[in-house]
Amino acid sequence: MPSERKAILERYAWDRTQDEEELLIRAMMYHNPVELLMAFSREELKKTFLENLHRFDDKNLNFWKFALEVSDEEFNRYAEGNFRFGLSGHSKEA
Repeated sequence: MPSERKAILERYAWDRTQDEEELLIRAMMYHNPVELLMAFSREELKKTFLENLHRFDDKNLNFWKFALEVSDEEFNRYAEGNFRFGLSGHSKEA
C-alpha cells in the first residue's frame, strides 16, 4: 500500500483493526474527500461504497453517489441487493 494511502487509513484504526475495507469506509465518512479521491482509484472507492451502502448516512450517501458518478439504476440495483440497507432506515431512492 503506498505511504499516502496507508497514512490515511491508519488514522481510522482507532480500535487497531487492520481490515482495509473497514478503514476505507471510515475514511470515506470522516476524511477529506479530495485527498481520498487523489489517493484511491474511483473504482476502488465506488466498489467499497456500493457494497456498503448501509454504512453511510444520507449526507454521505448523496455525496459519494454524486462524486463517484453512480447512476440511479446502479445505486438502486445495489440497494435492492443489500438487505441491511432497508434496515438502516434509508429509502432506496437516495
